This record gives sequence, structure tokens and C-alpha cells, in this order.
Amino acid sequence: MMSSMPHTNSSPSTPIQKKEQNKNRTLRLHDGRLIGFAEYGDLSGAPVFYFHGFPSSRLEASCFDAAAKANGYRVIGLDRPGMGLSSLDKNRTILSWAKDVAECADSLHIKKFSIVGHSGAGPFVAACAYAIPDRLNKVAIVSGLAPLEGPEAKEGIARGQRIVNSLVKAFPWITSLMMRLTRMMLKHPDKMMARVIKQLPEVDQAIFHDPKDFKAIMHHTLEAFKQGLAGPAQEMRLFVHPWGFDLADITCPVTIWHGVLDKQVPVSHAKIYERLLPNVSLNIIEDEGHHSLIRNQSEKILGFL
Repeated sequence: MMSSMPHTNSSPSTPIQKKEQNKNRTLRLHDGRLIGFAEYGDLSGAPVFYFHGFPSSRLEASCFDAAAKANGYRVIGLDRPGMGLSSLDKNRTILSWAKDVAECADSLHIKKFSIVGHSGAGPFVAACAYAIPDRLNKVAIVSGLAPLEGPEAKEGIARGQRIVNSLVKAFPWITSLMMRLTRMMLKHPDKMMARVIKQLPEVDQAIFHDPKDFKAIMHHTLEAFKQGLAGPAQEMRLFVHPWGFDLADITCPVTIWHGVLDKQVPVSHAKIYERLLPNVSLNIIEDEGHHSLIRNQSEKILGFL
């Protein structure tokens, strides 16, 4: 059985006085693993679990802090296995994440909740909608990655990324090398990061050119490698294989948010969700990209929930 109280870096009975104290907490699951979490917004508000992109961490949920405070939401960012403060799960699948989330909710004494997931979190939001629909109020996938098997998934994806996906599928070991290079770029973002930013649409470039946003994104992403390369590399391998369930079997209502200008996860992925999910609503935003959408539309997304 999982402990009835969160395992934290302070006494469970100590009142939480400052927001900073909510950023580095852990929950112990029944198998002994830890799941890292951070809380933002109104800590007595309606609960919303936030699933970070790839690679990233629980700290990414901070982009909802202001909107959550203003509108009465308790946003709980979770680290997926092997990233941030969460233990590696050598046997993890995309679908196993739903069980972890349900256990986290039980430990926090949350019966029903909503979910928002960004980018690489798309498969994990869908897994929860499939496996634990009775626990969910509303579900939103923002700029979400869709299944990669069909030809539609390649529409709008850069040739280099298509090559990477093929290499990962053929040579799984290469993910460790790719994640090592990613971590190196995050630690020394100078020239290489500048080249990456130039390939983004202007609305996303503006996010990275803001010193505060740039520092936050670097920090949130680098946190994914807190325990090494194994967790991010493992998740990268999961993306290129079947998810273990069919989107057509999801009866829980799902709302998709996607920016037309998104170059990292093209809008064709939103259309895949629209085609395959039986109960879906689609919000295509004309002037938003991958990073701008989650920040500029945070209040609208929470309002939907």
C-alpha cells in the first residue's frame, strides 16, 4: 500500500507557507518508487494535474501559476519516471503512467481531477483518458504528440526529425547519445541553441528572447536530467512504438488545443486526434506556435476545465 501522506522534504504536518516549498516534493508509490511533484496556483482550488513536455519536468507547470491563482485552480505538475525527482521505472509503458497518476491522486486525497498535458505529454494524457476515465473531470491535450505510425504523423515534421524517429526505432541505444547531446546543449546553450531558436516561428522565438522565459525553459528542461539520461532516453523510445491502446476506445471527452504555426509538433497531429477520438473537440489557434500557445492561452485552457 502507498503511504497515506506525501513523502516530502519537510514534515507532513508542517503547513506550507511559501510557494517555493511546493516545488520539490515527492509521493511514494506502492512499489517504492517516488513521483516528484510541484504545486502552483490556488492550493485550495479545483485540482488539475499537469503533464510536462519532453524532455521536461514538473516545474513546467509554473506557466499556469498566475492563471490558476486568478481562477481558483490547484495545478499539480508531475515528473514522469526517471525525470526530475521521479524514480526510474524499468518496466514502464505509456499506459502504466495512468496507474501512477491514480496512485498520486489517492495519496493527495483527490478523488476526481482534470488533466492538461503539453507536447510530448499527449500520449500520457490519452493513456489516462483510456484507463481511468472515472477519475477525470476534463482532459486537455495542448500541442500534443499523436501516434507516429501513420503517414499523417509525418506531415509538417522536418526531415531531420523524421530521420531521428526512424533511427530511434531501428537503433534504440541511440537515444542515450541523443539525450546526452540535448543535456549538453541545455548546459551550454550559446550557439547551438541560437540555431534551434531561429528555426521556430516568430511567436515562439519571442518566448525564447524574453530573458525570464528563456531561463525558465532551460531550468525546467534541464531538471529532466537530474537523475541522468536513462529516464528521458527511455521515454524517447516509447514514443516511436505503438502506445498499447487504441484512441478509438477512449470515451472520455478530450479537448485538443493546437497552434497553426507549431513547427515542433505540427497541426497534423491535432487532426489525427480529431479523426481517431470518438468524443473530441478541437481548438485550432491561428497565430500561436508550440511554446506560445501554452503561455498565451493558459487562462482559456484552464477556463475550459
